[in-house]
Amino acid sequence: MARADRGPALTGDLLRYALALAGPVGSAGAQFLLSLVLLRQVDPAGFGRFSFLLIAAQLGSAIWSALFWAPLPLVLSAARDEGVDDPARTMLSANLCGVLLAALPFALVARAVGEGWDAVALFAAFAALALLRGFARALGYARAQQRRVSGSDLLYSVVLLIGTALLFAGVVRGTGGAFAVFLVATVAGLLAFGPAVLVEQIAAFSPAHLANYRSVWRAHGRWSLLGVVTSEATVNAHAYLVTGFLGAGAFAPLAAAAILIRPITVIFNALTEFERSRIARAIGADDLGEARHAVRLFRAILLLSWLGTAVATAALLWFDPRLIYPPQYHRHMLAIGAALWMTTALFRVVRIPDGTLLQAGGAFRPLALASLWSAFVSVAAVAALLLIAPPLWSILGVALGDAVCAALILRAARLWYGRAASPTLSPTP
Repeated sequence: MARADRGPALTGDLLRYALALAGPVGSAGAQFLLSLVLLRQVDPAGFGRFSFLLIAAQLGSAIWSALFWAPLPLVLSAARDEGVDDPARTMLSANLCGVLLAALPFALVARAVGEGWDAVALFAAFAALALLRGFARALGYARAQQRRVSGSDLLYSVVLLIGTALLFAGVVRGTGGAFAVFLVATVAGLLAFGPAVLVEQIAAFSPAHLANYRSVWRAHGRWSLLGVVTSEATVNAHAYLVTGFLGAGAFAPLAAAAILIRPITVIFNALTEFERSRIARAIGADDLGEARHAVRLFRAILLLSWLGTAVATAALLWFDPRLIYPPQYHRHMLAIGAALWMTTALFRVVRIPDGTLLQAGGAFRPLALASLWSAFVSVAAVAALLLIAPPLWSILGVALGDAVCAALILRAARLWYGRAASPTLSPTP
């Protein structure tokens, strides 16, 4: 009977995955097309600046994930005594305050890499509002409102495609035009959640609830933030070191090769958010079997996605890279970059499902320590490779850091499972 029930359950899982991926994959496709248009419209230095600023925006999202999005399911699902302040208002208050403060650092980074003031303003507005939209997505997942999240993603994708068409037609141009497209698409995606969500974000704010965030920080945020900062050093050490020492033009070939693995990167991010809330609910219900099932299925989906991306990348490079790349990006350079990026992505396929389990179980400390050790390896390896090899080979340093991170996270997950299975031990190290 259990075997007969497994088929419908698997079908339901796959349908939920399809719904969770529809919006992010659509937005990734639109962003991919926008990057290709811009690749042919600006010089390598301009494309390097654009790609680096997108990494800076992703760093902002990663920090927000650590401070707000990852702890959110745990905070909302935790038992609450009568008379205790609403935890949702605490998170909403802290999030709004942070978003208002985030625009200035984004603007400073854009100006530092050489963007004009119009592009600086557009990028800062887009990156800050993306944090607000990201919190709305995380809140939707935590409240099991997946259709609303998918609707926001789909509208974001449609607007981004329209903007890409305008960029292709020359109605808007350059990096400033690209950031304007991102800004309009982000606003549209935020409005798709409906006025009630926006009103709640503003009306929920209070200094008293903001002060209550200290308990979330002590329980989850500090370790999660350390993990994000060190993960960023592992994943993007090449971007910061190459751009900082050699300039945006030297970073352009690495960013161009990274376009080829963007589909799998988007799937990583989209499914991590989806699975984190799902696994947290299973753990909260003491259903360790469901949590294990979710992790195994998550890894299988990621591996299939990696294989599909690898086949598509190999076919493009074998047939004709000029289909998407201008002449200054040579086939040999793209092949080396793609191979290094695909190796790095494979290590992430291995570690992300178990890392998501540890996040859902509130085990942020072992995640942070794994990221810390991998960051040391990645930064040192990238710096050494930049001294002895062309910048493209610095990706190998990122792969080494990811390999260390994967090994440590798999070990931490095994320990977590052992604690969770024992009634006398706490599952959270």
